[in-house]
Amino acid sequence: MNKLLIVLVLLACQVLHAQENVTIKFIRPSKFQGSAVKIRILINGNEYLIKNGTEISVNIPHDYVKPLAIEAKAGGASQTYRLRAIPEEKYVFETGFEFKGIYLKLLEGKELAVGEVIQKVDSAKAGGEWETKLKVDRDGKAAGFTIQRIDESEAIRQEWLARGGRIKNESVSFTGTYFGMKLKDFNTRVDGYGGGLSTAQNWINLKIPEYKTGISTWNSFSYGWSLDMLIYRYKLDVNIEGGSMNMSVLTLSYPIAANLGWTFGIGKFLDPGNWKGVALTLKYRPSLTLNLVSTSSTMEFSAPLNTTQTDYNSDTNASFNLGGVGVDFEFSNFTATMNKLAPMPKTKFSFFVLPPVGDTPLFISIGVGISWYSR
Repeated sequence: MNKLLIVLVLLACQVLHAQENVTIKFIRPSKFQGSAVKIRILINGNEYLIKNGTEISVNIPHDYVKPLAIEAKAGGASQTYRLRAIPEEKYVFETGFEFKGIYLKLLEGKELAVGEVIQKVDSAKAGGEWETKLKVDRDGKAAGFTIQRIDESEAIRQEWLARGGRIKNESVSFTGTYFGMKLKDFNTRVDGYGGGLSTAQNWINLKIPEYKTGISTWNSFSYGWSLDMLIYRYKLDVNIEGGSMNMSVLTLSYPIAANLGWTFGIGKFLDPGNWKGVALTLKYRPSLTLNLVSTSSTMEFSAPLNTTQTDYNSDTNASFNLGGVGVDFEFSNFTATMNKLAPMPKTKFSFFVLPPVGDTPLFISIGVGISWYSR
């Protein structure tokens, strides 16, 4: 376990350097006053030392949402500057000692104006307007659209992300499909249709990362279950010499699965609202599946036989899978990781159609899904 923590710490340090950075140069002119004292530059929990008559350049991960706090310290004196950074802008600071004590001033680089902010805009709001997306393929042979909106229980999820604890996620979805085509070379018609109903419940216990300088950790444990009910039917009509044959196949499937997961994150805070690092997720999903396959075929012969022959066949079986182990390892921030473990609740409707052009079968698919959160 100790070796694993060491590896994660090293990877966390590497990912921090891979984030979007602000480049800052610090210059300390050569002066007699305080020449023997080293000045400490503190940014996001990182410390840099600058000697008299030297300069250093640093790359600081930053999301540009909040001002970047820069502190210069020496002995009992300190000076703080809150940099309102702009993406792709380079900054130069001068620091040193003067009659009043230590100083820190900006020499080069433009900042955001007072009241001006840079932020990511999310057009989808909880319980707000429906978002519609239409897709048509390049040749115009297939089209589909999706309508969705964020559920009002997103407010519960956001509060949970800020405080941690236990939360319950539930979902229900339905899918339906149809396809049909005529095989001219075999004088055959094939049709298939069916759908499925899925439901799931999961409970997630989250211990949020504690804000502090240096390395911090967080973890979550999830458990729950899911149930699917799938039913499909295929029909095959074949014209044969002296008669015809009709075949029908009905399949029923009931997969039941348990969901277990544990996530461990290690990294550091860039500011009070921005944690970045690495996350290791272990998942276990044992499942039990019940299957029923029923087949019927009818052969009709014309004169002189004038007979009809029907055969039935059915098979029922069950399978238990103790496997289903998964491992995820990702470089990310806390919010992005939790959006995968506890996705945003949505109501979604989708439709897709592929017209029967040439040898392409007619294919139609619809789907409806709802997910929500509760404490």
